[in-house]
Amino acid sequence: MNIPSAYYKTDTIYRSLTGTRRNGELGCGFMYKPDSTFTSTYCFDYYGAFLLLDGSGFHTDLHGKRISIYPGDFVQRLPDIPNHTEVTPDGKWLEFFVSFGADTFRHLTDVGLLSDQPVIHPGLSSLIFRKCTYLLECMKTWPNDKQPQLYLNLQEFAIALYQRSLHKQMDPDTQRLMQRASEMLCASPAFPPAQEVSRRLGMNYETFRKKFRQYFRCSPASYQLTARINYSKTLLLNTRKSLNEIALVCHFSDAFAFSKAFKKYYGISPSYFRQMYL
Repeated sequence: MNIPSAYYKTDTIYRSLTGTRRNGELGCGFMYKPDSTFTSTYCFDYYGAFLLLDGSGFHTDLHGKRISIYPGDFVQRLPDIPNHTEVTPDGKWLEFFVSFGADTFRHLTDVGLLSDQPVIHPGLSSLIFRKCTYLLECMKTWPNDKQPQLYLNLQEFAIALYQRSLHKQMDPDTQRLMQRASEMLCASPAFPPAQEVSRRLGMNYETFRKKFRQYFRCSPASYQLTARINYSKTLLLNTRKSLNEIALVCHFSDAFAFSKAFKKYYGISPSYFRQMYL
């Protein structure tokens, strides 16, 4: 993929959601590292990751494992874990990084939306590059009252790259079947149960659940929970429904259960999200 020469420079921005870096960090941008002076060891108390756009080098983890990295590799700098990145000094290295809170990363890992694997391989495309430029533009121009949405955008970028890396490992038939299952599970506002989805796909439920977990690295229930919470964002921002009404539409028992799930996922309450965004 040809990257315009204008992007071969360091262009970054950092913001804060809570005033502390560990759980309020927001950051993204392009970093150009033309020589070996940029080889260094990092240990962040928040989550950081970069997508290598050009150049090559090596990543060394806590246990001394040295991994070659090339364009299209997504390198995760996990919270509180030292890691070493070695830049090949040929003037080509260009990366796009994102960063957000440590607790948010751990929750996303717990539900299977991210992995603690240091290097994953989503690949590159023109669409991914456009997402990089769009994220940076939003981080630079959106006002402070939209920072919760920016925080979500950074998470969604990392999640999308991880999901892309998983999909590349599966055979085409499994991919089509699991994508169909994804569409059915996320169909709002019905959100049919996983057992019904497996029946409609003509699969034994245990077989379906196993293949789904292998493909998405989480259970169908966890995957659908993410979709229900994402749908609740739309209702919070585009309707005047109360929290209890939104909870019922999104298949939560009540407003308390909805608020608890939303805050666990995004780190803020739905009321605060609605207030800050609107």
